[in-house]
Amino acid sequence: MQAPEETRVPSTQGADELLPAHGNWRRIAANLLPGVLLPGLIYYAVSRSQPSLVALAAASAVPALDAVVRMIRRRPQSPYGVFFLAVTGLSISLAMWLRSPMFILAKGAVLTGLMGIAFLVSAAVRRPLTRTLALLLSEECRHARRAKALAWAHPKVTTVFRVLAVGWAVLLLVSAAQQAALILTVPPGTVMAVEPPAQLAFTLVGIVLSIRYVRRVQRAHAEVRLIPA
Repeated sequence: MQAPEETRVPSTQGADELLPAHGNWRRIAANLLPGVLLPGLIYYAVSRSQPSLVALAAASAVPALDAVVRMIRRRPQSPYGVFFLAVTGLSISLAMWLRSPMFILAKGAVLTGLMGIAFLVSAAVRRPLTRTLALLLSEECRHARRAKALAWAHPKVTTVFRVLAVGWAVLLLVSAAQQAALILTVPPGTVMAVEPPAQLAFTLVGIVLSIRYVRRVQRAHAEVRLIPA
């Protein structure tokens, strides 16, 4: 696969920084939107003819759809996708076995909370998950990811990703608390209707704040080149 067209911008460190010439918003949206929009749509489509528990199980199977698409397109499975698929399978199995939708509904809040904790830990050990996820979401080609990773090796860039990791950790933990409150106070159908837009709102807020922060740092530090000016 050919790497996306890139523009080289000289840095004060004498090395070239790689910037996407046109951005990768379509690829990022393709990774984010299915998991945000499909669960609610699937739930209401299935619930018209099946019990609520079956509809919840179908709506929770979105990670499996991504795995199937990757198999059809002969693309390698994402480690994160495999993990979420395993958790989804476990939650659906428990829900069906114990006849309780709580295992399916609580999965999102638990995973969101665990992700928030993981972001905090990654920032503390100087291996920010924001850097890893930015590489995975912005580039499909392994060689392009390797080139971008080298361009992002500057210590100041690592600091930026650590700050972003802390910010996303706070946002994810707040989101997990919101999901838990929703699960405990409203019926399952309402959860499926409200949770996807709420998660989309949290994600968009995080993206906007992240971009504003990175642009502010880029204006002050020429060695930081993460997004187009």
